[in-house]
Parts: sequence; structure tokens; C-alpha cells
Amino acid sequence: MSEADERSEQDGGQRGRPGRRSVQDRHNAVLEVLQGKATVDQVARRLGVRPETVVGWREAALEGMTAALQRGDGPSARERELELENGTLRDALTRSAMQVELLQRELGIPARGPSPRRRSRR
Repeated sequence: MSEADERSEQDGGQRGRPGRRSVQDRHNAVLEVLQGKATVDQVARRLGVRPETVVGWREAALEGMTAALQRGDGPSARERELELENGTLRDALTRSAMQVELLQRELGIPARGPSPRRRSRR
């Protein structure tokens, strides 16, 4: 019998509240199943959820582990997406700065160089 089942018996055998489970509940449930301490059905019954829910938690956890282990193999899809967006924004900023400079020349407005850096008062 798993520690969780023993705790459940000590608490009068009451099942957990129905509905959404905390991250810690889901984490513990998945660990119990993966470690062979309890079956999917036992965990589902104790937590008051359907076995399919526990299977979904287990699959999500395994997918998360796979993603975590692949992180060292280069940038993630999100990182690649952000790098592309960053490049696009840099290009747009460069074009805008060039347009401002051209307009200032046409209007005879003296171009200001970069402002001197101010020292922190800290």
C-alpha cells in the first residue's frame, strides 16, 4: 500500500475533494504511478478523478521531461521564434531611425547625436 493510501486510511478513508487538483497533488500522483507505488486506478480513486485524467497528467509529465532533456540541444522553438521577432523589430527600428534622419535633413533640422550617458547617482 502506498504512503498516500495509508494517509487516506488514517484520514478516515475519505477521498480528496472533487474538481481541480493542485500542482503538488498532480506531481505526487504522477510520481506514485511512475515509481510503481500505485496504479492509475488507485490514484484516480483516491483523488476523486477519472483514470483518464491521471493518464493525461502522466503523459504531460513525460512530455515535459523530454522537452527539459532536449534543452541542451540548441534553442527551443520559442527561442527561435523570439530571435526572429527580435530581428524583425531591429530592422523596423533601423528603418524608422533612417526615415527620421532623412526627414530632419529635408526640413533643415540639425540632427542630434546620441545623448551623453548620465552617471548613476547610486
